[in-house]
Amino acid sequence: MKYLALIPLVLVASCASRPQVVLRPTPPPVEPVESVRYGEVVRAYHVGRYVDPNHPETMHEQHPVYRIEVSARWNLHPGPLNTANLLNPPPDAAFAPPPTNDVLVAEMNRQRETTARVMLEAAKLAQSYGELQTVLGEMKNVARNNALLSVRLATNEQRLVEFDRELQKLSVLPSAATNEVPAFTPDLPTQPKP
Repeated sequence: MKYLALIPLVLVASCASRPQVVLRPTPPPVEPVESVRYGEVVRAYHVGRYVDPNHPETMHEQHPVYRIEVSARWNLHPGPLNTANLLNPPPDAAFAPPPTNDVLVAEMNRQRETTARVMLEAAKLAQSYGELQTVLGEMKNVARNNALLSVRLATNEQRLVEFDRELQKLSVLPSAATNEVPAFTPDLPTQPKP
């Protein structure tokens, strides 16, 4: 009987020395998964018979080839708004409402008016610049025409000088080339003729 009393004691001692396992509940999986991460897109392509380009002694029979078209990626689009939190939506980090102060409102209005004036002046300046470009183009044409006229005038003046020289030559030559017969003057006999 002594032995029977020792058995429960041994069992109790052995159970007390073991660490106890505490099971914690696992978090529920995300449902649906597409709200957090997109899966990969795999497409199957049918390939007919072909000879392996790296091993010309090998021919492949027709079979499907599977290709990953799009890898898995995170879904960065925001999910639908939580209807319980519509009264207090999360703040937009990119937007900060401007402070409302009468001085600031007046300054903003003044800046808007100044910007409108600057834009108007810029439009006028662009128009004036376009007109200036057309005037400059016309002035270039006038200058080119003046240069051509100057060259023509110089050529004509040179031709006039040459004509004047020719006229002077012609006025000198006619005195020797007239058809008038000189008056008869008899030779005076100064010496007897043999």
